[in-house]
Amino acid sequence: MYQQMGTYNQKAFLLPDGPESMAAFHAIIRPNGQYRFRIHDCLTSIRLHGDLNDPAQVGEAVTKLRTLAAAANEFADFIEECYA
Repeated sequence: MYQQMGTYNQKAFLLPDGPESMAAFHAIIRPNGQYRFRIHDCLTSIRLHGDLNDPAQVGEAVTKLRTLAAAANEFADFIEECYA
């Protein structure tokens, strides 16, 4: 599906049908190997970034993203179990 050393550019609103929500993400890998992953709402954001030309930073990028995804899924599961 993805090419090694390819570019990537995906962005979307987290609540596309929510007219009052500005929460979104933007994931990009530029041709020079720089990556950025940003999650933001109307007040603040977090940004993960690095250089995928550096093998150590490739591993760090994968670890950061997988850790963030796992934490988000665990938190969503807790909310569903306790509040839905």
